[in-house]
Amino acid sequence: MREMVGSRGEMVGGLLVVAASVALLVAAFAYGAGDELAFFTLITAFDAGTTGFGVLVASREARFRRDKR
Repeated sequence: MREMVGSRGEMVGGLLVVAASVALLVAAFAYGAGDELAFFTLITAFDAGTTGFGVLVASREARFRRDKR
């Protein structure tokens, strides 16, 4: 059962990717509707998603090394 849970870093990374995806979608529609300031939200959401994916992958790699897989 422990294999299904993963580490805290994997969960945080996954949640960050999901939250950034939602923010990216909302910001894209806002920017498309003419809100010029939504461009900065687009950049920030993309950056947060990339960071979240990096945290997810690094945490998974650390868990695999720790478990000697």
